[in-house]
Amino acid sequence: MFRLLTLFALMLPVAADEVILADGSKLSGTISSLANDGELRLDTPLAFEPFRLLAKDITRVNLSQPEAVRGDHDALIVLANDDRFACELKGIDATTVTVDTGFAGEIVIPRESVSTIQLGVRPRKLIYRGPESDAGWTIKNGWNFDSNRFAASRPGTISREFDIPGSFSLRFRIAWRNSPNIQIYFASDSFETTGKSDRYYLQFGASAFELKRQQSNDGHPYLSMKSILRDPSEFTNSAVDVELRVDRKLGIVHVYLDGEYEGKFKDPLDAAPTGQGIMFRSNIGGEDVQYIDRIEVREWNASSDRHRNEERGDESQDVMITRSSDRGTGSIIGLTPDKDGGGISFKSPHYPDPVSHPVSEVSTLFFARPESRPPAASPVMQLALRERGSLGITSCVLEGNQLKAEHPLLGPLTLSRDAVAGLERVGDEPEETESDEP
Repeated sequence: MFRLLTLFALMLPVAADEVILADGSKLSGTISSLANDGELRLDTPLAFEPFRLLAKDITRVNLSQPEAVRGDHDALIVLANDDRFACELKGIDATTVTVDTGFAGEIVIPRESVSTIQLGVRPRKLIYRGPESDAGWTIKNGWNFDSNRFAASRPGTISREFDIPGSFSLRFRIAWRNSPNIQIYFASDSFETTGKSDRYYLQFGASAFELKRQQSNDGHPYLSMKSILRDPSEFTNSAVDVELRVDRKLGIVHVYLDGEYEGKFKDPLDAAPTGQGIMFRSNIGGEDVQYIDRIEVREWNASSDRHRNEERGDESQDVMITRSSDRGTGSIIGLTPDKDGGGISFKSPHYPDPVSHPVSEVSTLFFARPESRPPAASPVMQLALRERGSLGITSCVLEGNQLKAEHPLLGPLTLSRDAVAGLERVGDEPEETESDEP
């Protein structure tokens, strides 16, 4: 069985599929097929014929990263079995929830299979995505632009000012040869590397990520916020996808590494920095090289993350939380679409008629849990989705650009190969039973 794999198969410089075997060894090439019985065929320049590998010998599969992966869906749905994925909410009625996804198109889900829907969890307004060129960036020493990425082989900085006065999200990929040594300054009021400044910065080196607050007031200029112990050797293909979500209102920085949430860390000062600059500083030399690409800056509504961990309360009823933190218990009647995003009709026991709330003002929907639910089949594989999330599946067939899977709650799915980051085993395969079928 295959377990959660939240990584992006980041390859440098050439993308290839990667198979990690049970003994820890790795094979790279192109996966030409994956049969339902678990047999995998891998085309590789190391052999004239494809390798044929059995499921019992495979621990994990990383699929190569396509040239462009978009992640514009601004809702996150959590199913009753805790599977989750990014989507756009298209409809709600008495028996179903309809969503549009980047991996399988439109999916109609039985309402009892839905636990939670978070709205606005992806930043809505894109400020920047690139680099497609070095236009707008200030490059000082060390760095150069090459093939939609910045590369550094010696000390230097690249910096840029963005229009992000409120809370924001910053995403990027760091890749390296030998060892990384880089500092990322954000919410910065200065692009100087010496002297006083008001900003956050994340440093990644030989053994850890260090998140710090730099202040321009009297006192110690650097205040530690968190040390995340992660050795560069832990990251597949010498690369890591980083996301930093900055809640300026509460002074909190949320950190994600390869899609995994590392935690939220409080600013030790009373107020968050107000700067709008972002700077990458290379500190390497010798034979080392490091790269920055897939930079994305977006506005971000932090209220959705704050509501995500709230207790839902009475599980026998629906719950709705608005962006202003109003909370209601009752019944989610339905979704009425319109050109402005639609409205969610909610019936509270305190009012005689349902009230329609604009989708843009809703943060979280909790759906009532039925008193009993038929047991779902245990997954035998777990798919990691590139946009975000994962799905536990009971069967999987990969041919060409399509992956056909069976999900215990969603039923049969046809997924785009480019939307899947990988698969990983999560347990033993079920024992085979005798059958009269051929």
